[in-house]
Amino acid sequence: MKRCAQFLTLFVCLSIAACSGADRAKEAEPVKAPIAWKSFSLPDYRSIFQLRVPTPASGWAAGERGAILAYDGKSWRPVAGPTAEQLFSMCFPAADRGFAAGSRGTIISYDGGRWTQEATGVEWDIMDLFFYKREQAWAVGENSVILRRDAAGWSVVSAPRAGYLTRVFFCAPDDGWAVGNNGLIFHYDGNSWQEAPSPTGENLYGLYFASARDGWAVGAAGTILRYQGKAWDRYKSPVENHLLALHFDPQGRGWAVGASGVVITYKNGAWSEFPSPSKKALYTVTTDDKNNVWVAGKGGKIFQLPRDAIPE
Repeated sequence: MKRCAQFLTLFVCLSIAACSGADRAKEAEPVKAPIAWKSFSLPDYRSIFQLRVPTPASGWAAGERGAILAYDGKSWRPVAGPTAEQLFSMCFPAADRGFAAGSRGTIISYDGGRWTQEATGVEWDIMDLFFYKREQAWAVGENSVILRRDAAGWSVVSAPRAGYLTRVFFCAPDDGWAVGNNGLIFHYDGNSWQEAPSPTGENLYGLYFASARDGWAVGAAGTILRYQGKAWDRYKSPVENHLLALHFDPQGRGWAVGASGVVITYKNGAWSEFPSPSKKALYTVTTDDKNNVWVAGKGGKIFQLPRDAIPE
């Protein structure tokens, strides 16, 4: 089975090809404005699928063909890794403890010194990881694969039905969510995963909870969903681009990025377009502890927007 090709069709190639001007005449172009994005050129042209930047002086990136990069406050440098598989997700439950996941069941871990391969027992693409505690984690991916990690390692957990899961997020050990293709939404209540009603049939690519009663998801064709404790509802979107990643800072300002370099931001109850540093697909967005915004994607660059350059 061509698992990597399936992912790239679902998440990357779809976002680029389906969002060309010919296919989506109403798709938003990145907004042009004098916003001071800082650009970091990477050692090679590999795409970055996820960023983790806890402080302005430290960060990690994972991406195409096993790419791992570390940031020291000045530049991004390659770090040796144990795989050439695509790395779609990365997280750090502690500064000296990290994990990345990707194609063909790949999960690798970092012990403060080097990255090593972990046994998962599956060959499906793993799209996302979430650590609630240092050694307790969840992972989701292709064919509704759901993995749980404890002191004994990774094990498979039953899913409600088949699908393609792209993101997972936990608000508490007994309160987790996962989203995926065709509007798929699963919820975990501490005992099992159950399918939740979804207001959309579009693929969902981004998921974030500011609290247990305040969650967001984004996806294809500009789809934005919101959860406020009872049910998921559609939310007004300013764009029709595929939205591929989502993040909120601690002050409640939201950011989403996607196809054709689109960037949108949430403030005062509404999403609006924001000037973008790129016309190429952006696959990941995050903020550091000073609320500087970081984005990356296709094209061999990582971009930073300093907090003092963001209009209030």
